[in-house]
Amino acid sequence: MVLAYYVSMCVLSLICCTIYYFIKRRYFSFRYSIIFILALLSQFCYVLLALSCDVREALVIYKFLYIGGCYLPLAGFFMILSVCKIELPKWVRYLMILFTSGIYCLVLTAGYSPIFYKSVDIEFRNGATVLIKEYGPLHILFYIEIGIFLVLTFFALIYGWIEKPNVSRKNLVVGAFLQMISIFAFFVGRIFTKDIEWMALADLLIEIGFLFVMNNLGLYKVDVMVSSSILADGGFGYISLDFKKRFLSATDVARKFFPEIANNHADRYIEDEDLRKVFEEWVNDFKKKQTPQNHIYKKDDSVYMIHVSYLYDGKKKRGYLLEITDDTKNQPELEVARN
Repeated sequence: MVLAYYVSMCVLSLICCTIYYFIKRRYFSFRYSIIFILALLSQFCYVLLALSCDVREALVIYKFLYIGGCYLPLAGFFMILSVCKIELPKWVRYLMILFTSGIYCLVLTAGYSPIFYKSVDIEFRNGATVLIKEYGPLHILFYIEIGIFLVLTFFALIYGWIEKPNVSRKNLVVGAFLQMISIFAFFVGRIFTKDIEWMALADLLIEIGFLFVMNNLGLYKVDVMVSSSILADGGFGYISLDFKKRFLSATDVARKFFPEIANNHADRYIEDEDLRKVFEEWVNDFKKKQTPQNHIYKKDDSVYMIHVSYLYDGKKKRGYLLEITDDTKNQPELEVARN
């Protein structure tokens, strides 16, 4: 029964990795891929550990299992930073990687030195092999590492919620939920039973949660969903809305044209009532005619040309895209032409 649990987790993890491969976009950095690689490695090691026949084999497998145990919290923290649009200095990231690597080096001493594990043995429980460990004096550092990255991740989520209005609240809620799962699995799950490793289930749920976040990630990165060469020109602004006409994201140029949306929260309707009504009118006109529409919008001394079309993520329609051009200089010439 226990072996079936680990095999199921491994198979489902492999399915998650396959799904990730098919939804992967060019704006996904390597940190997203590494999460799925580490999670699958951990799941595979759980299966191998359950099938191991002697202490030496089980200990070697356990050392591979600790690759995920040590580096997954760090990779998850880096991903949450990306979702929250928080940039850490490179030297801080290097220190975190160095710290995590130092903890893993302690893991490698198991079987050779008593500093991490004083002793190891195996037992067969419910048809699966279990490694029995007596912790050494420095094993506490592993718990400290887990605790540090859990706390840092929660702080990042809170900071993103308060200080980053353009970050999706849905993604932040999912991130917080995944952290709660990790805490339960690592610190609480073993209180109920030690017959299974709860982290196997937690890692799978984390993969599923990150699939949800990454599937929608491009919706909040409008600047990677249009031509970078057009964006570099600086004369075009873009605003993306979902199918419910809720604000998703906007480029810096668009925020310059429409300062009212500068602090608009993602996944919420345009907070400026007049602007919201205008946007909804344009979108409804586009939906009715099902062809890209152009509109003129006058604001103060400026005149903007608005082009409404669908927002695509790959080949899939995900909402509406408003392309904004400052057409003020061209308007006098157009008036002359009309006369």
